[in-house]
Amino acid sequence: MEEPTRHNVSIGGRLLSCLDFGGHGQPLLALHGHFGEGSTFTRLARELGPDWRVIAPDQRGQGESERAEDFSRDGYVSDAAAVLDHFGVTDTVVLGHSLGGVNAY
Repeated sequence: MEEPTRHNVSIGGRLLSCLDFGGHGQPLLALHGHFGEGSTFTRLARELGPDWRVIAPDQRGQGESERAEDFSRDGYVSDAAAVLDHFGVTDTVVLGHSLGGVNAY
């Protein structure tokens, strides 16, 4: 597997950083837990290989993403939607761990 590509998505004047692990298969949006970052899903992306395209953002205020004034559920969900828009993804599987699981739900 190649190294993931880091992208910055501009959302309301702040940057949200995300990793695109590539692959040509079904997109998978992977949301990490509290105090985590998108790189948490590196092993998963390797295991899934080219059958899946894992996209893993650093959620607001974590990893390489900038802080936001709003840490509401709606804020997290709107970030996830902006990431999907950035990559042109309209149909995806969403996976989350801890905080990411709540946001995925």
